[in-house]
Amino acid sequence: MISQQFRAATKAAPPAAAKTRSVTERMADTMREMRAAGQMVTAETVAVHGDFTNAEVAKFGPEAANLARSRETRQVA
Repeated sequence: MISQQFRAATKAAPPAAAKTRSVTERMADTMREMRAAGQMVTAETVAVHGDFTNAEVAKFGPEAANLARSRETRQVA
């Protein structure tokens, strides 16, 4: 005979907290995706592709570029 067992309800993280990332992290991810796709990564292309304003790119761009470089993984066989 099959019996059902129920788990106690656990609280999930609020959706807003799960999706909150800084502009720098989002921009770094956009830069990594563009580079992996073989696209040129410039201030203009990051602004268009990542839906950032020119002011955001000017303010957070250098830090995001450093973060993107540090997160790249390279495998040497």
